[in-house]
Amino acid sequence: MKKKYAGYINLGELNGIIYPSSVQNMIMKDYVENNLNGIFYLSPTEILQSKHPLTLLTLIGKETSVAGIVMLSSFLLPNNKKMRDKIYKKLLKSKKKLIFILDELEVNSKRDINNVEELLLFNQKFFTQTKKKLNKHELNFVSEFKKISFV
Repeated sequence: MKKKYAGYINLGELNGIIYPSSVQNMIMKDYVENNLNGIFYLSPTEILQSKHPLTLLTLIGKETSVAGIVMLSSFLLPNNKKMRDKIYKKLLKSKKKLIFILDELEVNSKRDINNVEELLLFNQKFFTQTKKKLNKHELNFVSEFKKISFV
């Protein structure tokens, strides 16, 4: 028997692009049917004004009878780490999968959660943005190294 998967739409920016819900649905439907050989349930859209991802938390809940939730990317998860931890905890308890299509990642264990968190961490501006000018604190810090000879 084929497993059922629910799509999850978030209209937030992903690498500067807001994917329309119709496009997200097409991508998720194709992925579920062709890669997971499953049945796709049309995706509810997250309420952007909400402080909490109510739609995602509802899909993960035990009341929703699906094997997993499919979404475009882990970068559409909440920015708040505590909120992501709440999602992960509920996900593990429900024994469902959370699948990120573009990231080629699945979450259904603590190890998977660490992989997602590493991806999120190392794609923050601190690690990806080119620094063109140092602030006062950074200049003071670097100036200390001018006094040290490494030869």
